[in-house]
Amino acid sequence: MAGVSPIAPTRTTAGAAVLVLHHDRLLMIRQERRTGVRWEVPGGGQEAGETLEAAAVREAREEAGLEVSVNRLICTYASYRLHTGTVVLGAFYLGAAVDPAAEPVPQLDEGIVEVRWVDPSSLREGETGPLTQRVLERWWPVRDQPAAPFHVELWRNRSGYLPH
Repeated sequence: MAGVSPIAPTRTTAGAAVLVLHHDRLLMIRQERRTGVRWEVPGGGQEAGETLEAAAVREAREEAGLEVSVNRLICTYASYRLHTGTVVLGAFYLGAAVDPAAEPVPQLDEGIVEVRWVDPSSLREGETGPLTQRVLERWWPVRDQPAAPFHVELWRNRSGYLPH
């Protein structure tokens, strides 16, 4: 990013998310966070000994109560937190429900207040987190076309996310 000095991270973590389509809608969760309630796709941190693909599958189960399989890589990401010297590296995968008739169920103990199949183009700016928004801006319009995986970078300081 122009004008931003790279950081030497003091801590690096990994995460994964899964994009699950059903009748041209996307599996999304409404999750409570410190910054408010936002729509996200199932995802979270990688656990010790776990592949990123396995993390994405586990997160869908934990957050949406849905068993999914992972098909292919959609994008990678790096989220730099300049104020803490940390970086989160991860990936978004395209997935599918193992049972297409299964209905997602919000996992309240995970802070999930709602889960449903959503048309992301109907969401207003700010209704999703910055990472999810950036990924969906690039992927959703071309989701039916074959494409190479892409990369997203986010930069954040104490005041919030920096423009891209």
